[in-house]
Amino acid sequence: MIIGNWKMNTLRADALALANAVVGMDRLNSTRIGICSPALWIDPITQIVKHSSILVGAQDCVGDNFGAQTGCINADMVRDAGCSMVILGHSERRARFGESTDKLLNTIAAVLETGMFPVVCVGETKKQRESGKAFDVVAEQLKPLLTAGLDLGGIVIAYEPVWAIGTGLSATRKDIEEMHATVREVINRNDTVVLYGGSVSPESADDVFNAEGVSGALVGGASLNVDKFAAIVAAWERK
Repeated sequence: MIIGNWKMNTLRADALALANAVVGMDRLNSTRIGICSPALWIDPITQIVKHSSILVGAQDCVGDNFGAQTGCINADMVRDAGCSMVILGHSERRARFGESTDKLLNTIAAVLETGMFPVVCVGETKKQRESGKAFDVVAEQLKPLLTAGLDLGGIVIAYEPVWAIGTGLSATRKDIEEMHATVREVINRNDTVVLYGGSVSPESADDVFNAEGVSGALVGGASLNVDKFAAIVAAWERK
């Protein structure tokens, strides 16, 4: 599975052109491809991809019911717009918007109830890695999933070292293998999809995908360029 996270990028015309280009990729590859656009473009994009196998997702939502929460979009609304997945717990949401573990668990449960799957992000900061706490940090981010009574079979995990997001840096193959092994040990399920994210590029993709335990990628900036995104998908096809 290769998922493009467009973050807060694209105007409408750019988004629709990019979605059309990704549909063209779908005809050439067997890889499961997903795109998570800004919320405003979800509806027109679902119309563009409806005759393809491309998955459409949201970059976030809330787990609450309908009500007086100005500016929020809940899981039911996202599903009704045509999404099949939602990125949750991204480090940018945790750091910039103070999203708590309790809020994350509530939203994961709501997403699962709609039949969508959450892509739950975990990862450590540069300071945490340099202090030798990276594995403990990621394990502590994952453990609440085990005690919350969630259907773990419906959850995708994305390991994104915070220090590699948007920096051009990528974890080494050894770092990726060790952390993915930790994720799988904590989750304790053989069927869990575990993606790698963090400045995934055409140049780093082969090394990332040859790392043991990697099920695909959550791609940020490179997913905004169809040639780069296609090259990353092609790298997975070569695996």
